[in-house]
Amino acid sequence: MVFKKLLKKLKEAAIERNIGKNSENNNPEYSNRFLKFYHNNKGRLLKERKSSYYEKKKNGICVRCNKPVIEGIIFCEYHQQKQVGYNKEAREK
Repeated sequence: MVFKKLLKKLKEAAIERNIGKNSENNNPEYSNRFLKFYHNNKGRLLKERKSSYYEKKKNGICVRCNKPVIEGIIFCEYHQQKQVGYNKEAREK
C-alpha cells in the first residue's frame, strides 16, 4: 500500500518536471517523427553542429564536405564556386 502511494507520487512529480521542461510545447502536434525528434533535441543538435563546424574550420577541412580548403576560406574549390553562385542569385532578388 505504501509502495503504491510512493510510486504514484513519483509519477506525478515526473509528469510535473516534464511539463515544466517543455512549457512552450506541452502537447505539440508534429507532422512526422523527424520534426518531433528535432524539437525534442534541438539544443544538443545545435551544439553538435557548431562544434563540428569549428573543428573542421580549425583543421582546414571544408565545412560542407571533407576536402581541403582554399587558403583563408572555409570552403573547398567546389563549394566556393557554389557559394559564389548562391550569392549572385541572392543579390539579383
